Amino acid sequence: MANAVINKEGMYNDDESRELNIDGDWVSLNHFRDDLYNKFNKQISLMLDAKKPRISYTDKGRLEPRRAYRYKFSDQLFKKNQSIPTGDTTVIFLIDGSGSMNSCNRIEKCSAICSAFAKSVNDVTKNQIKFEVFVKSAPALTDDNYGGSFVTLTKVLSNVGIRNQHNDFDKILKLNTSCPFKLEDSKYNEHSFTSEFAVLPALRKYMAKNLTTKNAIVVNLTDGEAYCNLGEEYRSFGSKENGAMRTKYLNSVPHVTVIVGGGIEEGEAKKTYGENRVTCEDGNFVPKLFSMFMKMLESQYE
Repeated sequence: MANAVINKEGMYNDDESRELNIDGDWVSLNHFRDDLYNKFNKQISLMLDAKKPRISYTDKGRLEPRRAYRYKFSDQLFKKNQSIPTGDTTVIFLIDGSGSMNSCNRIEKCSAICSAFAKSVNDVTKNQIKFEVFVKSAPALTDDNYGGSFVTLTKVLSNVGIRNQHNDFDKILKLNTSCPFKLEDSKYNEHSFTSEFAVLPALRKYMAKNLTTKNAIVVNLTDGEAYCNLGEEYRSFGSKENGAMRTKYLNSVPHVTVIVGGGIEEGEAKKTYGENRVTCEDGNFVPKLFSMFMKMLESQYE
């Protein structure tokens, strides 16, 4: 068969006027992104407020005289100002780039979430919070040069590294569900199966080599179950394997999954993605998501 070649531009549409059906009303994708942007601004401001020093007490440091009477039953007599350094955490978004995300505006909603977050981080925090956005793909092709059937991670938005290389808030809104590969004799990129957490070994290697912060939070954006084949023997990768990979590779990394559409059953979602899940269709998903962020940040600095 013909060799697969990389074509990242094939992951984007030319049409800038896509519309979404939100609760029965048709709105432009830019309008939906801007609405999320306004909601994110409020929540990110709260994250910044959390950086302000908060008083806590410990067994060493500067003595707090008003607590001296406790010395017989407690050694927590010393004052400590503590803050949550959000700037020491990178938020990593993983967008499901499979073909099923092409229905019900799922890929558009994911791109709008990431675009709004990036724009808000830029405008509100002056990029104090680092972020990276990747698209997960399982190309519907095989190539011996890539070990047969394979999965990919493609960076599409970031405020880390070379300035202005991956920080176009509007370009990401043109994302489609084509994988970043095409056959060398074809005009069009191939479609993608659902790779989900099959990409985690590559992500952890990337994080170990490139992460500029001490900590990370992984935000997985998907419509449901994993389905792809791997390697020369076409080994099946489904929900069971997906859950195992999450346990192995994200056990020490705070993570949350945002379900965007799809019909994955609750029990299956819990086994596959764990407890930290929110549904995009829930009108309160933004405060719920940021509440999880805050708990994750606090746990990292306890």
